[in-house]
Amino acid sequence: MTKLDMLKWVACDYRSDMEARTSGEKVVGTLLTSDANTWGYFQTPEGWHLNVGYANIGLMPQAILAGPCMLVGINECLAGYDLSIGTARFFYRMPLVFHEFVQIGNPLIVRDEVGFVGIAPDGSELWKFCTEGLSKAIRSPRHQWDNHGGITLRV
Repeated sequence: MTKLDMLKWVACDYRSDMEARTSGEKVVGTLLTSDANTWGYFQTPEGWHLNVGYANIGLMPQAILAGPCMLVGINECLAGYDLSIGTARFFYRMPLVFHEFVQIGNPLIVRDEVGFVGIAPDGSELWKFCTEGLSKAIRSPRHQWDNHGGITLRV
């Protein structure tokens, strides 16, 4: 079994601040989302850095270290980096906004705003499962609204 480590996010004030802090370090790359306006980086225990620029919509970037592989999710991006050779392994554009890693393995399973995605080790999409929330409430004569905003079924 591979040991998993959540990597600490280091926020920076500006892109130039991020680049200055990681200058001269082992930088595996820079992950940029659409409309990047917030900056920072992840650092592994072995000294690798991944610079990240993202659109701040209220969710922090997440990164997991699984053996020599660093997996990163933020906004519409999911990326994998092979730290044994210091290069990007894959980039996957999420159907919606990335929320969390669900399962690390084959397949990698991640959750977005409305469902789950299975990802192969090469970054290709294996499957998608979308969960749909309640889009419309229909009140029939057998239902009544309770005092807390919910619906009760009359029998």
